[in-house]
Amino acid sequence: MKLGRTFLSAGVLAFAGLHAGATAMAAGTMKAAVITDANSVKVESMPIPEPGPGQVRIKVRAASVNPVDWKIAARVQPGSRQIAGRDLAGVIDAVGDANSTWKKGDAVVALAPGGSYAEYALTSVNAIAAKPAKMSFEEASGIPVVAETAWRAIITVGDVQKGQRVLIHGAAGGVGSSAVQFAKARGAYVIGTASARNHEFLKSLGVDETIDYNTTRFEEKVKDVDVVVNTADADTNARSIGVVKKGGKLVSVVGPPNADACAARGIWCGGVGSVNGQQLPVIVDFANNNKYSINVERKMPLEDVAKAWELNKAGHTRGKIVLVVSTDAT
Repeated sequence: MKLGRTFLSAGVLAFAGLHAGATAMAAGTMKAAVITDANSVKVESMPIPEPGPGQVRIKVRAASVNPVDWKIAARVQPGSRQIAGRDLAGVIDAVGDANSTWKKGDAVVALAPGGSYAEYALTSVNAIAAKPAKMSFEEASGIPVVAETAWRAIITVGDVQKGQRVLIHGAAGGVGSSAVQFAKARGAYVIGTASARNHEFLKSLGVDETIDYNTTRFEEKVKDVDVVVNTADADTNARSIGVVKKGGKLVSVVGPPNADACAARGIWCGGVGSVNGQQLPVIVDFANNNKYSINVERKMPLEDVAKAWELNKAGHTRGKIVLVVSTDAT
């Protein structure tokens, strides 16, 4: 079983495939990781985009890798020249509206539907938040997709309460590790599945009980949990239904569980909805006021994007792989 591969709903993929809407281009070119055809990505020269109304342009410092990035690539038509990536952290370089509350020089995190693996990226003012003060650009770039997915799973959908028992599958991955931290902040007892090499990492995040999915079937150790968050696979969905107590919830980010089986068990089953960046301000506020971290397992230059994808596809990353695009804000 390969953990940490976040499935995003069709609505998320549709959102992720949208371009930012501005057609005008600023003078000059930039380096960008471009999806050239299905499953292929390479760094090329692209025009620097100009922000339109409701947008900002960001000089990208770092962009994190998510499974959705290469899943989108598998569906792209040859010759599309779509810039890859969605997550980023950087510094605002230009603002589309003169009266915007965002200003040039603001350090931010953002979800960029037109692509983030580039020296410059456009995003909507509705999918942006100030960079957490305690985080580096590399760490902050790992927030948007995984933290919002985890926030929706634990807070919005799961509605985890103090004292509840929460089982998180793939707890050491990007979504899972954020879900652990949000659940602990809510006062939950957290059980996490992960390979043995990640157990100490999970304990450092506050996990109360760890299960090695390579040696132990979780359903033989866990019963009557209030909420399950599954970031693993469809088989884990099916096996998780039986460990949720009646009236509990199975929240899946890897596709819908079997509705009939969930109804027979008397539990709620479903997904997290579309990740659109609108939860970023509340997540950043949480990060600034609580013990919250993004573990960056590996930093790689933009030119190594294809290798970064292969590592991400392997599904054993502890936290995030980050592409370092630039090292200064100039």
